[in-house]
Amino acid sequence: MINENANRKEFLDILDKKILISDGSMGATLMTSGFSALPDSLNLDSSHIKKIIDIHLGYLKAGSDIIITNTLNSTPTKLEFHGLRNKIKEINENAVSAVNEAIDIYRTASGDSKPIFIAGDMGPLGKLLDPFGPLKYEEALDSFSEQADILIGKADLIAIETIMDLNEALAAIKGIRKISKDVPIACSLTFGENGVTLMGNKAEDVVNVLIDAGSDIIGANCSVGSGAMLNVVKKMREANTNARLIFQPNAGMPSLVDGKTIFDETPEVMASNISRYLPYKPSILGACCGSTPEHIKEIAMIVSDYNNKR
Repeated sequence: MINENANRKEFLDILDKKILISDGSMGATLMTSGFSALPDSLNLDSSHIKKIIDIHLGYLKAGSDIIITNTLNSTPTKLEFHGLRNKIKEINENAVSAVNEAIDIYRTASGDSKPIFIAGDMGPLGKLLDPFGPLKYEEALDSFSEQADILIGKADLIAIETIMDLNEALAAIKGIRKISKDVPIACSLTFGENGVTLMGNKAEDVVNVLIDAGSDIIGANCSVGSGAMLNVVKKMREANTNARLIFQPNAGMPSLVDGKTIFDETPEVMASNISRYLPYKPSILGACCGSTPEHIKEIAMIVSDYNNKR
């Protein structure tokens, strides 16, 4: 944890003064580097952790203010599916340590003393909740709570990401709040170009529900490219003029070229698209699948110009 004295109010006060830059792809980046295993399992191997640290370091050099841990799949429910349930503590703690090491390397090399925040990543459980699937709400809540209990106190905030079901997002928020009333929470759902999740939740309908449940920042990640996500940005801002919003789109849409998954948005195109989000006053901007430090660097430049003019 970088700013040990940072608390919920102080972090949110920073967001109210300027837009912060999150990072970009982790899982997709690891896959393009030849790793086919569950990304989170790499936290168990010291040689693989070096690759994770390098990815974090690349985003820090590009201008990220927030680095997200490699723990998207590190709930007990998801780890049990991969036979790693008994490694939950080690996986989550090693992921936070990797971010801390990357920040130490970055600060030593650059001399940069700006605040840098660690976001403990929590993703979907991989099972549909009742009545659409086998997972009971209380089981989901307990699963999120167990991971949160490991991350809170080590990370500066919790990032719930890539959720397609509002009820699962609510279980995640409630599970985190069982552990801490004070840790900042950012919650992102995944929407199609029409602004609706696969489970039928509309972007304009989820904003106030998530805030009322205890999420400090709400938004969208993954699913669509940066151009298509503008529709979601508009809908969320229209639903609440004061909400703190986070957006992390994909670098376009994927296609298979010579056996490799390629995303079609260049860093310049992505930054240009994201510049159109700025009139809607987002609090955090970053990127998701297909993005690289070059994408973040371009986004950081347009955001820096915007922040300097505020």
